[in-house]
Amino acid sequence: MRRIHWTWPAAALCLVGAVVTGCMLLQPPAPRATVTDASGQEVTLSWADFPGEAWIEPADVLAAPRAEQIESVGDALLTDLQRVVDEHARGGAWAEGAAGGMFANTGNGYGGATLHHLYNSSDRSTGTVPDDWPALSDALDAELAERGFDPIVWDFDREPYAHQTPAERDAEVVEVHGSLDPAQMWQWLGMASNGSAWVSVMLVDLDRGVGAPLETDAAVQSQVSLMAGATVIQAADEQAYRDGTAPFAGLERPAPTTSD
Repeated sequence: MRRIHWTWPAAALCLVGAVVTGCMLLQPPAPRATVTDASGQEVTLSWADFPGEAWIEPADVLAAPRAEQIESVGDALLTDLQRVVDEHARGGAWAEGAAGGMFANTGNGYGGATLHHLYNSSDRSTGTVPDDWPALSDALDAELAERGFDPIVWDFDREPYAHQTPAERDAEVVEVHGSLDPAQMWQWLGMASNGSAWVSVMLVDLDRGVGAPLETDAAVQSQVSLMAGATVIQAADEQAYRDGTAPFAGLERPAPTTSD
């Protein structure tokens, strides 16, 4: 059983002279945790040494494809989702947006390095949009479920953010989607997750329901857009990742102290 004691090192350098005039804030240091290991010894861990990131579970990253595989896996997933869309709105041609890619994350959020890489696919879109958006959503959910994804969470169904009241959330939904009634919305924005992987779905029809505001900056009249991504590690880094995250297993991760 682990006993945890959090310690936060001093975060400021004071200018000391005959009179202390103030403090200059430095980059916040990484939080630390003191744990008792199986032998009864206390060990102090610095979160700067954590090779992951604050909001991502290492187990999810380890369960995902490796960086060398994720592009082909993502392409296959998007191809299957395109097929589902075509079954509901036949005849549409698909276009591929700017090329996706793999990006090495710059830090773990605690002033240290991370082994995580972020993959974003290219965007795939078609201008042929089905009339029945709920039916398409259900069909996409079924396809995604076969690959271990949770159902799509549509933005209009989300809970209020921590800084929002329900009324503020509703006002934002109306501003973005045009209505609180999904049947009257001119666009739906959603995301499905599977551990550290995700798929985004966008449905747009400027004339649907209440219609889009006149000032809407839209390049197309209607569109279904799909995109996939994941946080992954390289195959060569797997053992280092397992070894590096193991000492932090079971600990509640603190909020990030740096932006990278």
